[in-house]
Amino acid sequence: MTQLTEQEFLDVKDEIKDGRLSPGSIRVFLGAFMFFSLIMIGVSYIAANASNTVIGWENLSTFWQTVFWSQVVLFGFQLILIFFVKGKINFTQIILIISYVIYTYKMVLDPFVLMSMFAMDRGVYETFAPIFIIIIIVGFLLHLYLIQRSFKDLKKEKSNKRKKEKNGKISYAFIPILFLLVSITGYIIKNELLGENEILFGTGIFTFLYIAVMIGAVEFVMGAYCVIRFPSFRVNPPSNKKKNA
Repeated sequence: MTQLTEQEFLDVKDEIKDGRLSPGSIRVFLGAFMFFSLIMIGVSYIAANASNTVIGWENLSTFWQTVFWSQVVLFGFQLILIFFVKGKINFTQIILIISYVIYTYKMVLDPFVLMSMFAMDRGVYETFAPIFIIIIIVGFLLHLYLIQRSFKDLKKEKSNKRKKEKNGKISYAFIPILFLLVSITGYIIKNELLGENEILFGTGIFTFLYIAVMIGAVEFVMGAYCVIRFPSFRVNPPSNKKKNA
């Protein structure tokens, strides 16, 4: 990556300036991510504390209680990012784009918290926990591989504008598709339409979403890399006088 120059990232620069990676767009996506996560964690908390559950807060391990308490802190910081961090100066832009990556990871991991609570309530957590861990590890390794490959491909291929525009449309269309799948999955699980297979069904749906988002998040990582490494990619780039000095 040290051999790459700004010229290889011109498409990313366009997205940082006016597209999906601009400060304004990031704040919108953070809001959508928060709405999704609130549903996942809210239902998880209810599942753990409902009167008809077999779990109960006092029976949760220290790990799971810490997970729920940390969610409160993360949601609070997310609200600050959405409403108070405008990204009009370089420092806040960097904070926003790094947070974009972090909260993308958080969003796709939250459904596994939900599935874990349902598995505990059904008494099958010990069976599903290794499956959740394997899915998360495999998805993250795939994500790392795609990041590495993307940086290597920049050295070999020129940008394709038609491809970039197509990917942009798919990215913006992903959010309503995401919420549709979540709504359908939630309805099926809530009404126990699949009996004991509902956890397996939910795990399958959320695994698909997890892999899809981790593939798309490669662009977010590249954007964060560019904003941190190249001052000219920031909202207030160095002036020409400073460059020539």
